[in-house]
Amino acid sequence: MSNLFFSANAANNITINISIFGGEKQTSFNNPVVVAGIWHYVNISRSNQNMDEFTFRLYKGYSVPSVTNRNETNYYEWRYDENNQTVWADISGYNVDYINSDYCSKNDDIYSFCIGIKDTLPNIVGYYENWTTEVYENGNKLHSEDIVVETPTIGISFPHGTSSIIFNVDPFTEMVVTGDNFFKIGNTGNMPLYVNMDTIKYSNIEIANLNDKFLPGETETLYVTLHSESWPPGVMQMNVQLNASILKSCLVDTNAIITFPTSYVIDVPTLQIYVGHSNYKIEEIQDTDITFQYLENINMNEGEIKDLKAYVSGDGPVSLEIWADEENVKLLKLMDGNTEKNSPITFVSTISSERTITMKIEAVSEGKTGTITYRLTTGGVTKTYTTQVKIGPPASQNTESFTMSLSIVQIIVIILVIVVVIYMFLSYLKHKRR
Repeated sequence: MSNLFFSANAANNITINISIFGGEKQTSFNNPVVVAGIWHYVNISRSNQNMDEFTFRLYKGYSVPSVTNRNETNYYEWRYDENNQTVWADISGYNVDYINSDYCSKNDDIYSFCIGIKDTLPNIVGYYENWTTEVYENGNKLHSEDIVVETPTIGISFPHGTSSIIFNVDPFTEMVVTGDNFFKIGNTGNMPLYVNMDTIKYSNIEIANLNDKFLPGETETLYVTLHSESWPPGVMQMNVQLNASILKSCLVDTNAIITFPTSYVIDVPTLQIYVGHSNYKIEEIQDTDITFQYLENINMNEGEIKDLKAYVSGDGPVSLEIWADEENVKLLKLMDGNTEKNSPITFVSTISSERTITMKIEAVSEGKTGTITYRLTTGGVTKTYTTQVKIGPPASQNTESFTMSLSIVQIIVIILVIVVVIYMFLSYLKHKRR
């Protein structure tokens, strides 16, 4: 391109900004991008000057095709004429108007055309063509610049690699719980997308930032919220899919046979739902309908007595035998609900509630690890589980140690106060002698 032409462009002070329907500007090789088949805003301005009438055109390559060779694969032209009944017009000469005049507007010296071109490009991801745009007034060329026309593409990336999101839910309780993690998706295509979820199919799931326009180049951080029902104890998995689809309003011809996929399925990381008591191990006993919950590890002080609970739920007869090692930890009492029982405890479990087994235990030996053992039998299946009890020094020693530490701190503070008082007194005497 000649220096003379650059000078002419500079003198006319024409600026062109191209953005997809929704406001996203895209570039390729530092040139503006037009995506075939979707609407764009082309904002044309001439520095501090109004133009009553002018035209601009797009054509393939660097040379204007002859009139006889022009078609929807290589040439388009539009006009602004404020004195014409049709202010904004497509003057390309085809049977379809590639302008959406309802969205065209003039704001001060900015003329905003809402235009598009037909998708006639090969259905190849990443395919593009070099085109040219020009602005004319009274037959005089005011501006010309290179643009890139791209084939429409849908693409989704997953920058965050989490494979699952965990939820902890209390048994038989309706709760609203936020997952322990998030996931991200990025729009790597060149078209705005609408990301949504089947709220009927996934009625318990809520994901923030859905149902918004998802522009090319954007990355969304998505948090998942679970609305639990009154579920019995157990472990559940939910596999949720989102659907990213083309915004219908962005398409130039909504009735056309579109040569690119109109939707994209997004797999959400697996939702792992743990319905149980906080910090409890949830064991779903295979080949039965019984779930057992217990604590794997607890801390106690020598001589301490505390209640330890375990929970049984599900349908079926259960026999639960419980014992302590008696050397490091002792089993003092066994309660089935509010009734004191001897081991083994037998009962018929139901799915509508959970059985609470309470053990009153005593820690015996400091520095040792005691063991509470559970042997559960149901439906011909027997499973054994243990709670490890780590035993620390007697609570009185801890108190004495704390008291001793506190006394030392108090003594240090008193000494510091005395030193400060002596220093202040000596300073006073020194200044008084002067």
